[in-house]
Amino acid sequence: MTSFRSILTADDSDLVRIFYRVKPTAERDFLKKINHAAVQLQLNHRQLVCALGFNPHIRDLTDILSLVGFSSYKLLAYRRDELFVTDAYQQLDIDNVVDIYASDREDTALLTTLRELLPQRLDAIEAKLHESGESALMVSYKMEVHAIYSSGIATAEFAARRIASPIADLRQMIAEIRMIVDGNLLPPANLFYADALLPEEKRYLLECGLIGAPMIQNRLANPAISEDERQMLEDFV
Repeated sequence: MTSFRSILTADDSDLVRIFYRVKPTAERDFLKKINHAAVQLQLNHRQLVCALGFNPHIRDLTDILSLVGFSSYKLLAYRRDELFVTDAYQQLDIDNVVDIYASDREDTALLTTLRELLPQRLDAIEAKLHESGESALMVSYKMEVHAIYSSGIATAEFAARRIASPIADLRQMIAEIRMIVDGNLLPPANLFYADALLPEEKRYLLECGLIGAPMIQNRLANPAISEDERQMLEDFV
């Protein structure tokens, strides 16, 4: 059995060895060609496309690209991006997603692509979470966000976007502020003064000793803060 990870992390010679065993098909439809190869490798359509598509060594292996239905790497990349941003742990399970984030980050083009795709992917998953509230979906989502931060893919821009997004409830549930602080992505003072942060998220900053008394007094002097935040801050005066 060929695993998602083995294709994702294979070098060019290993990719040739893996796909040498795949029997070609006379089908002309690229979707059928992908599925034909995927079945032989005991993967599903999205797993095969994303494992290959996020492997930097596939770019010049035109015989393998043709075998699985693509006339160029550009077309594989287009299909990869489409599937990655729309799959909420359906054919790509959380282990597959974590493997993508944990794979070699030396390829700057792939790293840039991942960072560009993340907002779309997370927006789609968060929309499903707000609709369903499914606990299994929440567990996978938390694991994914943690993997994004722990792998070094998250940037200051990514963290700032997360703070500004209307996802405070989800952010608090997965303790994302802790991930941002641990990654030194944004200054604690910037987080403390952010109106988008919930009082309980700011409580974490205070309990960690990251915010001094003068900053607390300065924030309390702001008449626009919520009553919940004001009461929380007064506990630390």
